[in-house]
Amino acid sequence: MDDGISYPSVTMSDVTAVLPQPATTMPPGVTDSGAVGTSQKSALENHTHASKARKVRAQCAADGTLTWTYSTPFAAGVVPIVSTVAEVAPGVTDVVNVQVVGTPTNTGCQLLVNRTQRSAVSVIGLTVLSVPAQPGVTWVHAIALEP
Repeated sequence: MDDGISYPSVTMSDVTAVLPQPATTMPPGVTDSGAVGTSQKSALENHTHASKARKVRAQCAADGTLTWTYSTPFAAGVVPIVSTVAEVAPGVTDVVNVQVVGTPTNTGCQLLVNRTQRSAVSVIGLTVLSVPAQPGVTWVHAIALEP
């Protein structure tokens, strides 16, 4: 059918010149708020975003110490926020806490597990925490988040 409109010769290079080209750099990590990009690059279907979190389930030494080196370091100068919790066996009534020792770095942090024996004083109905006990080998769940 002739619609009376003349079409100039279009080459494949003419078409690809106007299409967005694939991105050549890694996309930024996930952020707390969204942002609109400024380039006309397209993302490849298998691209990934850097995580702002590192996580681990690890055992401390018998004295309660644990050195955690992140599987992937944060960028230089990043001081992550570290949150931890101890995993205890069913029936354990002792109080088990995990604390961050010193300031975390972009590559890792030091953790310390503390275990305090708890006993009930039945006469007056109070719970008394006694002398700290050695924590023994304890599983620790930890998350480090980029602020």
